Amino acid sequence: MSSAESEPDLTVPDEFSDVVSPGGQRFWAAVRQVAVALLLLLIAGALWELAKFVTGTGDRTMPHMWDTLRFLGSTTSQDENYTWFLLQNVWSTAKASLVGLLVGTTFGLTTGVFIARSRLVGNGLMPLIVAAQAVPIVAIAPALVLWLGTGGVTKTVITTYLTFFPVTVATARGIQSVPQESHDLLRTYGASKRTSLRLLEIPFASPLIFVGLETAAAFSVVGAIVAELPFGSKEGLGVVILTSWQFYIVEPRALYCVALASCALGAVFVLSVRLAAYFALGPRSQGEVL
Repeated sequence: MSSAESEPDLTVPDEFSDVVSPGGQRFWAAVRQVAVALLLLLIAGALWELAKFVTGTGDRTMPHMWDTLRFLGSTTSQDENYTWFLLQNVWSTAKASLVGLLVGTTFGLTTGVFIARSRLVGNGLMPLIVAAQAVPIVAIAPALVLWLGTGGVTKTVITTYLTFFPVTVATARGIQSVPQESHDLLRTYGASKRTSLRLLEIPFASPLIFVGLETAAAFSVVGAIVAELPFGSKEGLGVVILTSWQFYIVEPRALYCVALASCALGAVFVLSVRLAAYFALGPRSQGEVL
């Protein structure tokens, strides 16, 4: 047998070439992340059942996970499927969260640019922003409801209040980290500040901005739900939470179902931002403009 015949063929077949390509590697990395997330959910459910068994907690206080999931197929007092009822309220909260996230992102990007470009503005404005974020939103939400009512404006204001801070900080820190040599290079070509912002600063800071957007996306759901909690709101997950809490002794599974729906909505928002970052940035990390 010749040496050529004894050596194995190590070439990758065409049908498997995508596995070793950069795109294929990112795909399988995403699959692994989803698998890990599902595994962690299973572990959380197992820990829930273990805690219920060890403490001897009754079903009225701590229902089984499978009973809670089974409740999604039940019927409401209005003879409506509970899952469909929950989805309608999820959609209402999602719309308010999206509007607040967009407004908060716009304010955050604008404020972050001003802070990064002016030390005077940054030193004066950043402490005020941090102090404002230290105020619990539940402390000012009732006042906002009295001033603005229980409509979409209140939801937008509260959601914007929670979302603009992480975007502001991420934008300011990202732009401030641009090397001075890059600024000097653009100045030699006569680039204006607007051109520098568009071609250098925003692209350089984009990875960090998307990190701030992920945090803001989660906060947007929290803000919308908090805005729906005061009595007077007509729809949304916050309303369902209040109603489920009032009837917790009679039917505790409803409250856990709406909690799961809230977590799922927050996960969808965060994953949507992460997907947008994937298409906008690809494998690029902070500091890589192109």
